Amino acid sequence: MKIRISHEEITLEEVTQLYPAAIIRYADGTVTPISLEWFDEMANDDVKLLHYAICVHFKTELEKDPLYIPYASMNALQEGMAEVAEQLN
Repeated sequence: MKIRISHEEITLEEVTQLYPAAIIRYADGTVTPISLEWFDEMANDDVKLLHYAICVHFKTELEKDPLYIPYASMNALQEGMAEVAEQLN
């Protein structure tokens, strides 16, 4: 089965993880996705929100890097996740 997220077409059989996240930069410059719950509860001045994203990890991670589809706001991310859910039903 294939789904479309933003401008990306993704084959679900190749996916191991698909989740929403906050993409942050720590004070030391490290950029990483974190759970929305962690960001809401634990973020402080040492953490800067870069954007939100739907993160897709693939079975062949050694050959194919994870895909991070960015969204400018939480509302836009929620709309993107709703579109994914509609495709899965």
